[in-house]
Amino acid sequence: MLKQKISAALVALLVFVQVFNGFGQWSAANAAGITGSILDSVTLAVYDKAGNVVTDNVYEQGSKVQVDYHWSLPDGHGYKDGDTFRFALPAEFLLFNNISGPLLIESDDVGSFTVNKDTRQVVMTFNSYIETHDDVRGILTIQTQFDKQKITGSTLQKIKIPIKGGEQVISLQFKPNVASTIGKSGVPQGYNAKHIDWTVDVNKELKSVENAVMTDPLPAGLSVPVTAAVYNLDVNLDGTVVQGALVDPGKYTLDTSGGTVKVSFADSPITTAYRVQFTTPVTDGSPATFNNTATFKGSNQSAVSASATVTVQRGSALSKSSVSYDAATQTIDWAIKYNYNERAISQTNAVLTDLFDNAHELVANSVKVYPVTLDNAGNETVGGEIPAGDYTVTSASAAGKNGFKLQFNQPVSTAYKVTYQTKTADRVIADGTIANKVTSGSGDSATGSRTIKQVVLVKSMDAANYQDKTASWTLTVNGDKQPMSEVVITDAFPNKGMKIVPGTFKVNQGSTVLNSPADYTLDGTVTEDSGFKLTFAGPLSETVTISYKTEYNFDWITPPGSTKNFVNKADITWKDSTSAAQTKSVSATFTPRSEAKNNGFKNGSYNASTKQLSWTIGVNYNGKPLTSPSVEDLLESKQTLVPGSLALYTMNIAANGNPSLGTIIDSSEYSYSVDSANKLVVTLLKPSSTPFYIVYKTSLDGELIDSTVNNTAELFDAAAPVSEKLTAKVTIPKGGEYVNKTGSQSGDKINWTIHINRGQSTVADAKIVDTPTENQLLMPESFRLYTTTVSANGDVVKSTEAAKGNDYKLVILTDDDGKQTFELSFLHEITAPYVLDYQSLIVANDQDTVSNKVSFSGNNVSVVSKETTDSIIVGVSSGSGTGSGIRGSLTVKKTDAADSSHLLQGAVFELYRKSGSSRSLIGSGTTDSTGTLIFKKLLAGDYIIKEKAAPSGYVLDNTDRPVTINSTAGFTLNVTNAKVSVPTPTPTPPVTPTPTPTPTPTPTPPVTPTPTPPVTPTPTPPVTPTPTPSVTPTPTPSSSPSDNSSSETPTPTPTPSVTPTPTPSITPTPTPSVTPTPTPSVTSTPTPSVTPTPTPPETPAPTPSEKPTPAPTSSPAAGKVTTDKDTPTGGKVDVPEGQKPLIDKQPEHGKVTIDENGRWTYTPDPGYTGKDRFTVAAKDSQGNETILALLDVTVQTKPVPGQGNLPAAVLPQTGETGRWSVQAAGIALIVLGLLWRRKLALKK
Repeated sequence: MLKQKISAALVALLVFVQVFNGFGQWSAANAAGITGSILDSVTLAVYDKAGNVVTDNVYEQGSKVQVDYHWSLPDGHGYKDGDTFRFALPAEFLLFNNISGPLLIESDDVGSFTVNKDTRQVVMTFNSYIETHDDVRGILTIQTQFDKQKITGSTLQKIKIPIKGGEQVISLQFKPNVASTIGKSGVPQGYNAKHIDWTVDVNKELKSVENAVMTDPLPAGLSVPVTAAVYNLDVNLDGTVVQGALVDPGKYTLDTSGGTVKVSFADSPITTAYRVQFTTPVTDGSPATFNNTATFKGSNQSAVSASATVTVQRGSALSKSSVSYDAATQTIDWAIKYNYNERAISQTNAVLTDLFDNAHELVANSVKVYPVTLDNAGNETVGGEIPAGDYTVTSASAAGKNGFKLQFNQPVSTAYKVTYQTKTADRVIADGTIANKVTSGSGDSATGSRTIKQVVLVKSMDAANYQDKTASWTLTVNGDKQPMSEVVITDAFPNKGMKIVPGTFKVNQGSTVLNSPADYTLDGTVTEDSGFKLTFAGPLSETVTISYKTEYNFDWITPPGSTKNFVNKADITWKDSTSAAQTKSVSATFTPRSEAKNNGFKNGSYNASTKQLSWTIGVNYNGKPLTSPSVEDLLESKQTLVPGSLALYTMNIAANGNPSLGTIIDSSEYSYSVDSANKLVVTLLKPSSTPFYIVYKTSLDGELIDSTVNNTAELFDAAAPVSEKLTAKVTIPKGGEYVNKTGSQSGDKINWTIHINRGQSTVADAKIVDTPTENQLLMPESFRLYTTTVSANGDVVKSTEAAKGNDYKLVILTDDDGKQTFELSFLHEITAPYVLDYQSLIVANDQDTVSNKVSFSGNNVSVVSKETTDSIIVGVSSGSGTGSGIRGSLTVKKTDAADSSHLLQGAVFELYRKSGSSRSLIGSGTTDSTGTLIFKKLLAGDYIIKEKAAPSGYVLDNTDRPVTINSTAGFTLNVTNAKVSVPTPTPTPPVTPTPTPTPTPTPTPPVTPTPTPPVTPTPTPPVTPTPTPSVTPTPTPSSSPSDNSSSETPTPTPTPSVTPTPTPSITPTPTPSVTPTPTPSVTSTPTPSVTPTPTPPETPAPTPSEKPTPAPTSSPAAGKVTTDKDTPTGGKVDVPEGQKPLIDKQPEHGKVTIDENGRWTYTPDPGYTGKDRFTVAAKDSQGNETILALLDVTVQTKPVPGQGNLPAAVLPQTGETGRWSVQAAGIALIVLGLLWRRKLALKK
């Protein structure tokens, strides 16, 4: 007994291990990455700006380039459909956008490729073509341009690309960014240079030049060089050069005959740049500049020239200047610069003659001579005075002139500075100029001059005190301290306006105060508003100052209003040392601040956040006594006074005249109003002589806001104006701006931003109309309109998104020529800025200009109409299979699935343009009464058309249908819809069936199932089905193999397995919204040990049979498929005769292949579980596509045997593997166990 138990346990253990070993060891045959390189080589084709292939070996930076990757797969490679190969595009190639396209071998499609702009990864994905063909090879093409940001430094660049067996290195020579292939420069050797170093760079464009020669004729004043040196020259991409090694003299010849430097290169051709350097002696010191032109040419290179002008910085042979002047002593200091050009001068010619006006005379012993050293910049260093014995000074004269002659006692070859003094011979009474001229023995001459001032009488206005309304004045008498007698000074105010302030009049001689009448007397007949008359009691020999203050008042000026300045005039009479009578007149003027001249001021500021202006008026600055003061201020630009904002303050005025706000004035002391002309009038209710402020705010809310607002105020006393017109101008940030547009490229799209109404005008019926160029497509889903917040300084910041349909309406229009415009209309009056962001898809060629013109219109009191335009130049990268310039149409025909003659109106479709793996909505439309919708003037490329809304009474077909426009003939797509079918089953009383146990079948080979006798269905409760897009009832489970099950690839269903043992309680339930599921073959195993519980027969209520609506072949069939994780599944669709099946839309989480007979295989992505979908279509000989089936796939977690009523594990399917060794061992142990059991039984 114990042995039997052990045997049974061993058998159970082995069976358990065998079964569960299979569960964990299945392995799906999934797409794999190709690890080894399949790239054989890479070739480049470089194009010039005209689109022609460049045949030279030097390329322009940023040139367009076509990169051809030659690839091949080895025979017997073993790669499968969906396998991928990845590689990186070198950084030297610029990518503007993502690229995608087909992999083609002649006309055969072998897969697809993508290039990611951000990661620069190229992914080649192969299809089933590679499984059935040998010698698979092709070319992947990428069209782009060299990236100037990445290609820097040397003109010689190397691009390394991994290929089979190693690395391919592509060497490229780029043309440097130089203005000319030849360049020339020269540098003098220091200040007063005796030599010039010349440099000539040739062939900087790195061309191939045969028999290259450089020639350089020398200008006058230079002699030919003795030698020249030639160096290799490295030229960088940015045009900068680096001098290289010295070139072997055998590589060139130098010829200087005829005053021309000629260098002939021995190598022919030369392909690199060279630098030629030589030095020329300066033989003539007269020219300050030397212009030189060098020429480079060859037998295949036309002559190209470059010039250089060298300015030799030389000191002057002779110059003269006045160094200083002392008015009190009337002495002038002079300086002569001699031989600063450092020429050799003989002793005879080393002589200077200096003559000046007879009004001046040489100060004895003032002549001094100093040696001078000059550095390379010409800056002087003065040495110590040379001995008087090195030169001789004698007097010299000429008509009206006197002076001196200085003779050097030896030759001169260095620079010298000569200084001396002159002073006035007679007293200076009038201002004047003293001229001075010096001449050298070499014939050079120079002049100098000095303006001299009289100091007999000087008058000045020292300061003004605006608080006291006074001005301080000073008179300086006898500044040169000459003897003067009978001195009388008369001071007057020509236009009145001033009075001397009592107690401020003072007379001083140095620090000594002079008093009246001992030192002077004042004429009492002269009134204080006229000035004064002062007579000195005795002679003067020292300087005397007179100071005093005057009170000023504009009302005292005579004639009234004749001037806004206060003039003060003084006259002096005296007798000089010879008793000759002398006179002198002087004057000074006090010019007040503008606030004083205007008797007020005005300024303003703007707060963009509140749309309010703050105004400040300074009134009665001069404190004029007013009996009935009022201020009138016209509020321009339709300003409105902000209620409660007006206030009056006293004004504080500092001594320097700066005004400041004082205390607030009670509102009972004034009144204000705004009349019908929008004039603000502020009236003081009692007389006033006090300066004051008026501050208030105005609003521009509700108006059109311009860029500036002007305001003018005026002060009146009764009806008389008592101030100038006080004006202010405020600038409004973005005022007058209604629309502004900017754009920038982002990959294959352009991001556009339109700023609307940044000036914050109030506009009704506001609308913008935008017209883009035809080389871009508007993306409707990208449109976003935002409200904004505005700071006080006018900065506009984007805020929350506005509600479409509530705040605005957007309409995108496309005319018959495919030209797009959009209109954005605001549904309410706007008073604030908005920001519109949207994108357009670039369908332009590389370096095309893409632009948008936007206009704004609206109404206020007047009609507003503004427009602006912005444009950018786009860069476009492309690849194999891409094209541009072609425009075609897409015609969608919509018919009834059961009756093709029934045209369906009202189907809404959306059209997307594909770009790589992404797609962008570019338009939508609705079928007309003929069931037709036409999208016109579509640019060549890939599109997806999708039904958004079905016609009334029809089932929505939301299949993605790919469309390719590659010719002007366009594309026609026929789409059908099935009517909505709503079954209504007859209600039946509910009956609860007796549960029937379901044994777990033992896996056995397929056998013919035992016929099942008819079963009376159990009545079911009433069911009200919900209409769904597909109304096809699920067939009742049957033990017979389903007709649409593939005999090659069985597909498990997601429902519990059905054992076809006769069971009297099978209840078919109507299911109106279930798509038919292919039923797998079911293996029936007799199970005599299970006896179902008999159920009493019941007569169900008659239920009307419901037949599915027959679908014509033109309508796509729907189906549901279930498979386990990592497990392929398959099926078959009927293909119309003469058409070729294809997968119209691949699933997102797996891969589908299909053969010519319509047999398809779906393989889920590794590890994926969940829902998936794909579409099967067929294409006829005309290229028209018909959708055959829409299949939904459920990928479920792999069932675990023994749990619930899940089916047991099965043997590995095609593409899966098991551990055969473990399975074989298990089978062997089972056989041994059975033999052992048999042996034990025989023993009994």
